[in-house]
Amino acid sequence: MTWQSLTGTAGAWSGIKWTGRVAGTPAADPYLVWADSTGFADLGGPPADWVRVIIELQPALPDGTPITAQSIAENLAGPNAAWQAWIQVSSFYRYPPASLRQTRFLTAAVTKQFFTELDKTLKDYVKRFEIGMPVVPDDAALSGANGLAAGGGPSFGPASAAVAAGTSADPPQQVFLGVMDDGLAFAHERFRTTDVPAKTRIVRFWNQDDAAGTSPGLHYGSELDENKINALLADCTQAGQVDEDAVYRQAGYIDVRRRWAHGTEVMDLAGGVRPNPLHALMQDPDEQARREALKKVHLLGVQFKTAGRAVRDTSGRWFAVYALDAIRYILRCADDLASGTRYCVVLNLSYGYMAGPHDGSSIIEQAIDELIGMHRDLSVIVPAGNSNLLRCHGYLPVIQGAPQAITWRALPDCATPSFLEIWLPQGTPAEHVSLTIKPPSGVESPPLAANNVLVWQSGKMVTCTAVYIDPVATGQRSMILIALAPTYTRSTARSASSAGNWTVTISNDAPTDGALEIHAWVQRNETAYGFPMRGRQSRFDDIAYKRFVTGMHVRDFDDGSESWITRGTTLNSIATGDRTVVVGAYRRTDGTAATYSSTGPTLAAKPRTGPDAAAISEDSPACAGVLGASTRSGTLLAITGTSAAAPQVARLVACYKVQGQAPFAVPLTTYPHPARDWVAALAAKADPAPPTIPPHDVGKCPATLAPPVLPLGQHAWVPALPAVRAGSGRFSSARWKKRGIGL
Repeated sequence: MTWQSLTGTAGAWSGIKWTGRVAGTPAADPYLVWADSTGFADLGGPPADWVRVIIELQPALPDGTPITAQSIAENLAGPNAAWQAWIQVSSFYRYPPASLRQTRFLTAAVTKQFFTELDKTLKDYVKRFEIGMPVVPDDAALSGANGLAAGGGPSFGPASAAVAAGTSADPPQQVFLGVMDDGLAFAHERFRTTDVPAKTRIVRFWNQDDAAGTSPGLHYGSELDENKINALLADCTQAGQVDEDAVYRQAGYIDVRRRWAHGTEVMDLAGGVRPNPLHALMQDPDEQARREALKKVHLLGVQFKTAGRAVRDTSGRWFAVYALDAIRYILRCADDLASGTRYCVVLNLSYGYMAGPHDGSSIIEQAIDELIGMHRDLSVIVPAGNSNLLRCHGYLPVIQGAPQAITWRALPDCATPSFLEIWLPQGTPAEHVSLTIKPPSGVESPPLAANNVLVWQSGKMVTCTAVYIDPVATGQRSMILIALAPTYTRSTARSASSAGNWTVTISNDAPTDGALEIHAWVQRNETAYGFPMRGRQSRFDDIAYKRFVTGMHVRDFDDGSESWITRGTTLNSIATGDRTVVVGAYRRTDGTAATYSSTGPTLAAKPRTGPDAAAISEDSPACAGVLGASTRSGTLLAITGTSAAAPQVARLVACYKVQGQAPFAVPLTTYPHPARDWVAALAAKADPAPPTIPPHDVGKCPATLAPPVLPLGQHAWVPALPAVRAGSGRFSSARWKKRGIGL
């Protein structure tokens, strides 16, 4: 095993010399550089044809001509039609709703030639890009029949006229609630009316998966509208009962064959209505009113692309392409269905990952903020994240002349790659930081400086890649990516990396004295429920890190110790933008923050201190999670995490929109974040800040004879949500309620 420099070497697949590009060219995705350096070894092999990318465009050409996603799409159908040999853009972007014609973020299907054209033809057009999950040769074999019939992907023509004018006090005439997730059981009774025969409440459903063997087309996946869903329900109804398995079998949609699916439960918590009339009579008047309001909400669902790609990818890092497509699909469908009337859209995106810039500058965060800012009435709700206790964030003030070492522990039997991102402070030149890497067994690497790529390899098989290109597309600061091959593999053609402690030593090479505030995040490596266990979460390790208060009391807060591993600044990497509503999690019985619920502050110029609000994710210490719909009607399962909290807030926002109690089209100049500010105010009103009191005795603990005395908020059992843990407030909930949502 030796260290080799790939500086100046062309990528094995793209043919691009990523370290030799001239200044001013579009910022590249370091994850593509890693995949290129390894020959896509951990992704099933090089893409055979087209891949998908997400792109941020420049504001204007050198002559001042504005550039928009729509203008690019129109040019591809006109003067630049020859470009379609290597780049194609969906009708989502050619025919957007009237309010979104000036957007600068889009996705595209591209060939290898696209990466060559970046530094030539597209130099003045593209600001940065990230690659989506590559389509690899054996995806078809892994996906089986997992998808709707081929050829039915969504495609749009010209959009309708602009929405009718109205004042900021006018409620929307239609409210649309969109859910984007995995495993949406669209035939479930929670998403049907109580009519006889039952009708679906889902007006559009897009499955992004293609049928087996289908090449990656421009309008991929398949679509069902409410008429098609109702026809399936009618055809599969016997003696008044819907055979849901038959519905999915006829549709070719088998992502809900499992007993539990994340998307079904999230959609239920967001927009499901219990059909039992007796249950409705037992609700208090406010709940009954919200239940009736929810019946008027139009549901839209998107099944994220899964199959073989999701089994390989456990980081979630590749979803931005499909998330932006899903959002644009929902917004266009809502615009079409509104037919010129006033409407609003509430989106729930219970998804995310851990590494990233954490300052709102990632492509997907800025794309979402742009859509919220331009759309007349759009609310996007995202979870805070579940990484508070995972030891995946480090903060290091690195002094000049005093290198700082961090320990990154790669676990054995991990069949997926692991990633570490090291981010420099805003405005710090990349040449001011260098690092070395030492494997658990082996020699330390030579220093890695800016605009270099370094690999640890055996023969031609790369097991560790360090990518230090500047600038990067994943944020607006300099970043170093370190990628490890799986620590376990069955393939004789793939060498595994070493499990154990990898030591990364960071040096401050700035010409002046002072400390550079370096942040490091380990990327998520979590196997999705229902798939074979592959990923094992790597983490940082430090003997000074305190995991417990005493005995069995989990320490879910930072105590100012000497450890460089921190629980702060662990928000979900799509939850640090300006305009999204970020939701943390708390426990129903005593109101305490969930120990895993991530918090701020973010690294933005105007940082978030934490989530905007918190909702229930745990019923009690004995009953983990909250109940929601399983994949078949009449069954419930518990779901835990901030992914369960976010849709409950989306549900409330949608209900209040129908009832006319939420803010509407308020000009952004006077009310910059309508949904975010309103939710935060509602949370503060429901759970005002507790008065200052003396240190709180938490009582006897089974693990300690002398329980600690701590200030309020510094223990996992005290009934409060201080800002350091879960934002400033939560939504109230009567403690006598049964498990699960009450609507």
